[in-house]
Amino acid sequence: MLPFWGKALAEKTGEKVIEKTVEFALENCTGRSHMDNVQSLKRNWQELSCKAFDVEQEVNREEMSGKKKRKSEVDNWLKDVKKLSPEIDALETRGSSWSLLLKEDPVGKLQFQVKDLVDQSRHFDGLVLDTCDNIGEPCLPTKLFGVKFDEALKRIWPCLVADDISSIGIYGMGGVGKTTLARHIEYHLLEKNNYRVLWVTVSQDFSVTSLQDKIANVLGINLSSRDEEDTRARILRDIFRKMLKLIVLILDDVWEEFCLDRVGIPLHPNKCRLILTTRSLQVCNRIQCQRKFDLQTLDTGEAWDLFKYKLGSEPLLQGDLESIAKSIVEECDGLPLGIITVAGSMRGVTDICEWRNALEQLKTCSIGYHEMERDVFRILEWSFNRLNKCEKNCFLYCCLYPEDSDISREKLIDLFIWAELMPKRDSRPKEFDEGHTILNKLIKVCLLEETKDFGRGDCVKMHDLVRDMALRITKGKSNLQMNGDVPQFLVKSIGKGNSKVTLEQGEWTEDLHAVSFHSFSAPHPEIKVPPAWSPNCLKLSTLLLSDVSIEEIPDSFFRHMCGLKVLNLSRCGGIIELPDSVSDLVNLTALILRGCRDLRSVPPLGKLKQLRDLDLSYTKIEDLPEGWKSLVNLERLNLDEYGALSQKIIPKGTFSQFHRLQLLLLPSNGRVQVNDPEVLNQLESFGGCLSFMDFYKITR
Repeated sequence: MLPFWGKALAEKTGEKVIEKTVEFALENCTGRSHMDNVQSLKRNWQELSCKAFDVEQEVNREEMSGKKKRKSEVDNWLKDVKKLSPEIDALETRGSSWSLLLKEDPVGKLQFQVKDLVDQSRHFDGLVLDTCDNIGEPCLPTKLFGVKFDEALKRIWPCLVADDISSIGIYGMGGVGKTTLARHIEYHLLEKNNYRVLWVTVSQDFSVTSLQDKIANVLGINLSSRDEEDTRARILRDIFRKMLKLIVLILDDVWEEFCLDRVGIPLHPNKCRLILTTRSLQVCNRIQCQRKFDLQTLDTGEAWDLFKYKLGSEPLLQGDLESIAKSIVEECDGLPLGIITVAGSMRGVTDICEWRNALEQLKTCSIGYHEMERDVFRILEWSFNRLNKCEKNCFLYCCLYPEDSDISREKLIDLFIWAELMPKRDSRPKEFDEGHTILNKLIKVCLLEETKDFGRGDCVKMHDLVRDMALRITKGKSNLQMNGDVPQFLVKSIGKGNSKVTLEQGEWTEDLHAVSFHSFSAPHPEIKVPPAWSPNCLKLSTLLLSDVSIEEIPDSFFRHMCGLKVLNLSRCGGIIELPDSVSDLVNLTALILRGCRDLRSVPPLGKLKQLRDLDLSYTKIEDLPEGWKSLVNLERLNLDEYGALSQKIIPKGTFSQFHRLQLLLLPSNGRVQVNDPEVLNQLESFGGCLSFMDFYKITR
């Protein structure tokens, strides 16, 4: 038997789309507003049903692996949706009589409940977590090299089984292998059945509430953003104390001290223990770690062994080639991250001339970094210099995303395409192949890492030192030379300790190429744009302002951004309308407004002939933008949950001028029907509803 939302989806296949999803008796209902409310409830219930079906399918697929479990908030949400199903069904049997017998309005009550559940679904930060019971064998981390690493592991282990030690600090310079060592400790703990290990990456953008959220996430609970910090801390403490197994909380990449009790971490040798990694001994001291371990660099022999291991079997290092290779390793000063990066860059190189040239470049690469980080940045920039111009630009664009984030490969390649960082191809699939090839190259040379997100989607990640190096380059703090201008970026994480941020005019310089503002805090911080301000950013090609709140964007703001190619305002609250100056952004290739829930109006788009991607999904825009039919280069059009298309049939010929269109997404609630199967034959992807008759006309 299909679940209740599966039944709703199945009825999409009929010629009258979703006609039977929630059939209300309207014959005896009086008043147009009441009928509108009922129709609105039907649409919202259908959206909720489809969302619940998708969530259930995704969670079931993840849980089949035995390594994942659904988050508590997701499980409770699914149960709440199921509880509503009988009440919705009951409206059909009550007919018109219920409106006369009941004092309260059941439609209004259900409408509120349905909308609340729909809104909750939009704020899930992942659907599943790693199972606590560690079904199967734990995954062996990167191999450890060096006597000092082995000694550190052997010295730390007794502290974990001692009865009087509850906190351990591991410190050392960036790139020395602190995280790798912590992963080995995690691995050995997971082999024991009496520990529950929680891994949390803290990073530079620290706040107490963000750390509380991360801990809650790995525990599988949801902390309300409306609760006070003390209340959230009390909830965490209570959960830790009720755990049956001994908790080992590993906090990786800690940059500043904080009060454990303020976060809600109740240290106790028999209940909850802490391991943290940091670059600073001072952090270990101020957090009062009972045992502190300094991680040192590798000696000459260990560094050489690590280099050969990462280089692989080819080339054969003999004679003069081996001598040159050893000189290159010496330049890394025993720093594991530097050795791994150099080995990745030289993998597959067999010409001794290239090896000699690499050594010479490495010797002459000198940048004025802090003494502690000078060597690793010198090596990372040497590896960066070996990339071609296209690869360099794509790599630098990765630092526009938040620190320690898992970046979707698909979204990243979209950005490469929109910003025109790669050579143009005659089809989007070919451009995606080019993008994947570049990402694979960056992974191969160890400038990016392969990861998976919560949904097991393919992602990449930047080591924090690699990202720091990229940010230095894009801030003009490097002596690197590139063919053409070195792109200048403005990248900011906002919301830490402030709910309102005013854009600083002095930061928006005329040589900026890309701007990215991002936030993890909830509620979203508010960005204030100074009135009548017109940044003189003629070179700006990419503007990413996501997950923030902007009450108003003045018309002057975009006036001197004539080179802008990518405007991404996804999930921005507060914006009711876009300024008219957007109409003159004639070089725009992507306009992404997905999830701008308050947005009701956009200016005419007829001049934007270069636009390839238009996303108006999940907005309140009241009509299709004026001039949208002139967007002849449009390749992707997303109108999912787009208010202007409710209860419409799209007539034949509407999309006939869009010869490059490859993706078309229409509202999933079934209220829109495409009457143009010929156009669908040119698409790579389609989301929406068709009649049976048109469905069988599709030949692709």
